[in-house]
Amino acid sequence: MKSKIDPPAKQNALQLKDLPPEIWEIIETMFAGFDGAIIIDEQGFIMVFTEQYEKISGFKKKDVIGQHVTKFFPDTRLLEVLQTGRPIIADVWGKEDNIHIVSRIPIIAGGKIIGAAGFNVFRYMKEAKDLSRKYINLNTELAYYKEQVRNLAQAKYSLDAIIGRSAALQEAKARVKKIAQTTSPVLIYGETGTGKELFAHAIHTESHRWDHPFIRMNCAAIPENLLESELFGYEEGAFTGAKRGGKPGRFEMSHRGSLFLDEISELPYAMQPKLLRILQEKEFERVGGTITKTADVRIISSTNVDLRREAGQIRFREDLFYRLNVFQIIVPALRDRMEDIPLLCEHFIEKHNQENGTEIEGVTSTAMKLMMSYSWPGNVRELETLMERACVDSEGSFIDVNNLTRFGGQNYRRQVADHRLFNRPTTLKEGRENGEKQAIQEALAQAGGNKKKAAELLGIHRTSLYNKLHEYGMLDTEE
Repeated sequence: MKSKIDPPAKQNALQLKDLPPEIWEIIETMFAGFDGAIIIDEQGFIMVFTEQYEKISGFKKKDVIGQHVTKFFPDTRLLEVLQTGRPIIADVWGKEDNIHIVSRIPIIAGGKIIGAAGFNVFRYMKEAKDLSRKYINLNTELAYYKEQVRNLAQAKYSLDAIIGRSAALQEAKARVKKIAQTTSPVLIYGETGTGKELFAHAIHTESHRWDHPFIRMNCAAIPENLLESELFGYEEGAFTGAKRGGKPGRFEMSHRGSLFLDEISELPYAMQPKLLRILQEKEFERVGGTITKTADVRIISSTNVDLRREAGQIRFREDLFYRLNVFQIIVPALRDRMEDIPLLCEHFIEKHNQENGTEIEGVTSTAMKLMMSYSWPGNVRELETLMERACVDSEGSFIDVNNLTRFGGQNYRRQVADHRLFNRPTTLKEGRENGEKQAIQEALAQAGGNKKKAAELLGIHRTSLYNKLHEYGMLDTEE
C-alpha cells in the first residue's frame, strides 16, 4: 500500500489544515470523548492524536503530530479509507493482549475527501466480548418472551381434551374434524358451561392454521366504547390515553390464524357492520387511522342464544348472522349425554387430586345414581365445580352423597330432597348396602387405606373385602 497520497488535483481546494480554529476545537472535543482517536489529512499526515491514544500506542503526542501516519503505524488502514472514501467499522486492530476494536471514517468537505479519522469503539477485546455477550443474552431473552407470547396466542386444547363417548358428543367431534379443514366461519351453539371454548380450540388445532395465532375475545367482557379499538387496534393519538406508537387489534394479532369471538350475541349493534365488512372484504382500518389493512383470519364465534331469533327481533344483523353461520356446531348439553358423567367425574377427580393434593379414588354408586338423575343446568362446568368441592370435602377415598350436597347450591339441594330416590322408604337391601359401604369407608380410613388392616377391623377375610369393594364400585381400577 502507498505510504503517501498524491496531492489534490486542485491546489486551491479545501484542505484539513485550512479548517478554522473553532471547527478544530469542535473536532478535538468530539473525538476526545472516545477512548482513543487519530485524524490524518488528505496526504496521510497526523493532525490529531488524543491523550488516550498516547496511552494505547505508547507514542508521545509531540512526536507524532505532523508526521506521516505510516511512520508510527505502518499497517494502518486509514490510508485505505482516504483512497476509497468508504468507512471501516468495528475492525479488529492490535496484537495479543493489546487488541482493540477500531472504526475509521472519511472526512469529506465539498464532495472531496480531506482526511480520515480513526477511533476506538472498545479499548479492549474483553469489552467487545462483554457487549456481544449482553447482546446475545438480550436476543435470547427476547426470543424467550416472543415464545411465551406465541404460546399465549396458541390453542390449548385438542379434540382429545373433550371428554366423553356418547353418540351426541362423538357426532359434534366428527363435525369439528370435517369443518376444521376449511377456512370458513364457524358458529358454535351450546348452553352455558357445555364447553364451547374447547370446541373452538379444537377447530383451530385440527386446521392447517394450527401453528399460527389463536386469539380469543369475549364480546360481553369488554366495554362497548373499547370494543372497536380492541378488534381493530388504534393509531397513536387516536384518543386520550392512546399508547405511543398505537396498538394492534385482535384481527392484526390473529393474522393467518383464528379469532374466537365468544358470546357473539353480546356484540353491540353499531359494531356489527364493521365486523361484517372485515368478514366480507378482509379489510379494516385502525381507530384514528387512514391506512387500510388486510387480515387473513378465520372467525370462530360462539353463543348460547338463538341468533336467528335475535336477528328476527332486530337485535342482531341478519346479514352478519348468515356470514357467521356458514358452518354450525351444536355442543350437546350434559343432560343429553348423561352416559359421559362417569368419565367426566374420573377426569375431574384426577385433575383436582393433582391440584389440591387429595387422594380420592372415585364416587360411590349411590352418589353416581344421584348425579345421573340430576338435570345439570350448569352443564359440565357445574359438574367440575361439584367434583372440586366434593374432593376437598370427602374424608374417605370415595365421594358420597353427603359430599355432593353439603356445599351444593340451593337448586341442587332442593332437587336432591325432591328426588324419588330419597323420598321413598329405603329398602332393607339398600339399607344393608349403605351400612356396609359406610363401615368399609370408615375401616379403610382408620387403616390408612391398607385393605388387609381394614378387613381385620371389619372382622372379615381380605378376599371378602375385595368382593365387597368390587360389588359397590369402590375398588381401584388398577388393582
